[in-house]
Amino acid sequence: QNLSIGFSTFSLGHLIWLLAIGVFCYATGRLYRSSNESQKDLMRKICGFSIVTLEYAKMIVMGLFQVNTLEFVPLHLCSAAGIAVLVYALWPGKKWLDQLFAYAFFPAALMAVVFPSTTMYPWWNFYCIHTFVFHAMIMAFFVWLFMDGQITLSYKGLWLGLMFIALFAIPIYWLDGVFQVNYMFFGMRSDVSILAALWDSITPTYGRAGFAVVLGALMAAVIHLFFAVYCVLLKKKRAGKR
Repeated sequence: QNLSIGFSTFSLGHLIWLLAIGVFCYATGRLYRSSNESQKDLMRKICGFSIVTLEYAKMIVMGLFQVNTLEFVPLHLCSAAGIAVLVYALWPGKKWLDQLFAYAFFPAALMAVVFPSTTMYPWWNFYCIHTFVFHAMIMAFFVWLFMDGQITLSYKGLWLGLMFIALFAIPIYWLDGVFQVNYMFFGMRSDVSILAALWDSITPTYGRAGFAVVLGALMAAVIHLFFAVYCVLLKKKRAGKR
C-alpha cells in the first residue's frame, strides 16, 4: 500500500537480528558439541521438526489473512533445506547431505538473513520473525555439525552443491515465469537490493534467461568463497588440536 513501514538492510533492527542469530548459532553449537550422542540426536530432531512446522505454520497464517499463498509454497531453496534438515535428523550420517548443507543450504540461508527480502515490513512483523528464525535454524544445524566435526568437506562436494542448485532451479525457473512468482528470484524484480540492481542492469537487454545465467555464475563464485572460508576454519581447528 506504499506505506513506509519497513526497515533498511543493516539498519539497527536488522543488525539486532544478525547479532542474535550469530549468538544463537555459536551458543547452541557449543552446547551440541558438549552433549552426548542421545542429546545430540534429540537436538537434531527438535530442530528438524521445528523447521518444517514453522514453514507450514507460515502458510496457514498467511492463508488466514487471505494472502496469496501461492507465493509462499515451499519451493524456495531454503524450503528444501528445511526438509533436508529433517531428513538428516531422522537418518543422520548421509555424506551427500553434508555437502549440500555446506555448499547450498547454509550459504543460501546466510544470504537470506544478510540480504533479506522482507525489508518492506517492520523487522518485528510476523513474516520477518519467521524468516529470520527459519533461516537461523538452518544455519545453526550446519554450525552444530561443523563445530562437532561431523561433516567432512571436499571440493568435489562443492560441485555436488552447485549441481543440486542447478537441477533445483530448472523447474523453478519455469514456475516463476508461468505463475509470476519469485521462488528463486527468476520471476520478477526482487526486493533484495543487490538482486534488484542486478535485475535492472541485465533483464532490459538479456531478459530473465540472462539474469538466471549471471545469478548462477554469481552463486558459483560465492560458494567458492565459502569453500575458502571453510578451509581456513578447518586449518585453524586442526592447528588448535596440536
